[in-house]
Amino acid sequence: MIEGKIVKIRFKKYFQEQKLWVFVGKVLKFTENWIMIEGKGIVVIKGQVKPVDIDSEKRIILIPRDNIAHIRILPDNFDIERINVIEKGLRLFIKVEDGPDTSISEI
Repeated sequence: MIEGKIVKIRFKKYFQEQKLWVFVGKVLKFTENWIMIEGKGIVVIKGQVKPVDIDSEKRIILIPRDNIAHIRILPDNFDIERINVIEKGLRLFIKVEDGPDTSISEI
């Protein structure tokens, strides 16, 4: 069960021009149809000077499971208030202190 865990969720992209959206937060409720999560969204806009935009405040969202491309469980001590995005080669990652960094997207 992933209720109570901190996760990174990557949403599905349905067309090439669509902005990539990732959400990092704590799972409040997990059912077979949807996930309720409290955290911050990250939007990646390729070709921009600052390609990553992170929500300034936490929020609660309901995510239909059909819209999820990928879920990664992060360490319990991951600090949602201090999300740090780094570049490695041509990819963007969220820095994870007590585990491997988690990929967001290509630059």
